[in-house]
Amino acid sequence: MQLMAHRGASGLAPENTLASFRQCLEYAPEWIELDVHATRDGQIVVMHDATVDRTTNGHGAISDLTLAEIRRLEAGSWFGAEFAGEPVPLLSEVVALVGDRSRLDVEVKGGPDVTATAAAVVDILRAGGVLQRSEISSFDLAALLAVQEITSEPELALITGDPAHLTLCREHGLGWLNLHFAGVSAALVQEAHAAGI
Repeated sequence: MQLMAHRGASGLAPENTLASFRQCLEYAPEWIELDVHATRDGQIVVMHDATVDRTTNGHGAISDLTLAEIRRLEAGSWFGAEFAGEPVPLLSEVVALVGDRSRLDVEVKGGPDVTATAAAVVDILRAGGVLQRSEISSFDLAALLAVQEITSEPELALITGDPAHLTLCREHGLGWLNLHFAGVSAALVQEAHAAGI
């Protein structure tokens, strides 16, 4: 069994912030999961939702905002007063913080050009020296196929609620099926493992 910190230490600090990733590193997880979107000017920021509304003091879609606009927001006080002023981080900042202390599972969210976002994620992970130790995951198969066209270095994971999507993993050579627990069965696990997934 391996420990994966979901959006960092999201029960102890505001999710997907540097504060959250710093705290989770204290528990030495094997993996840290995080979510990324592209800004209007093509910068890769770490946030779960497609909009900034829930976890910042701002409003609007990430894809409609520039990095400068997002950097003016604060992403911590919704969680607790002690986190007031916490910024929305860039993926490159998280990579620099985590380094080789944990593996990263970077979930590429949707957006106007998910394939360009996936390619930018590859560049950032490679520049940070962690691409081979990372996993890129997505609900969007096109994002994963875009990564495959560039490199074979990271693990690739299709996120889904449909057990039948094991077939897609086999067809496209994806190494992981990140399946909602309700769709998991012993037979499916055996079938996946037999296929090297």
